[in-house]
Amino acid sequence: MSTISDIERMIESLTAKDIKAILAKTTTKGQVLTVDTSRKRRSLAITDLYFSVAPRPKDDYDEYSDHAECIRQQCLSGVDL
Repeated sequence: MSTISDIERMIESLTAKDIKAILAKTTTKGQVLTVDTSRKRRSLAITDLYFSVAPRPKDDYDEYSDHAECIRQQCLSGVDL
């Protein structure tokens, strides 16, 4: 099993040509890695939608539970997204 010092010695022993050859095989050649965050943005939008109009339960519990159910259905359907 190699240790860090073994790896460091191997790197130190490389010549410029060796390093160039290794980098030529490992570079992305201009390809930029992008991460798709659309699912995360949609999830955050649904959460924001819910909490932006959620009633407070201390006002009137019946109104709160009816309104909360409507908001839940709206968030599930994604109407305002």
